[in-house]
Amino acid sequence: MNKPRITDEMYATIPGLIAQRLTHFEIAAQFGVKPSSLTVLCSQRGISLRKGGRRLPRTTLSLPDEPLPLGADALRSLREAARLMGRPVARLASDLLEKIASDSLYMAVLDEQPA
Repeated sequence: MNKPRITDEMYATIPGLIAQRLTHFEIAAQFGVKPSSLTVLCSQRGISLRKGGRRLPRTTLSLPDEPLPLGADALRSLREAARLMGRPVARLASDLLEKIASDSLYMAVLDEQPA
């Protein structure tokens, strides 16, 4: 088994580093990982990399003239995950999008590099 690149002790320091106004880029460099990797790993552990700003109230997004294409396999997987988590499919999709947006996980989720 590979040794984790970020130890539990390192994870424990992250909120303090954020409070010191370090960016996730600076923290990633300090830990020797890519910023996108740090973002995903912290998200998996429930560690926020945001600088404590207040959250905006939820808004309902409706796309009446813009379909949201989703492949059959993705929809099947989403439905199964929602069932296992005891959530409605739309709620799970909303929660996923909310987390991606709040932690700026777009590039990490899409496995892309910034332009």
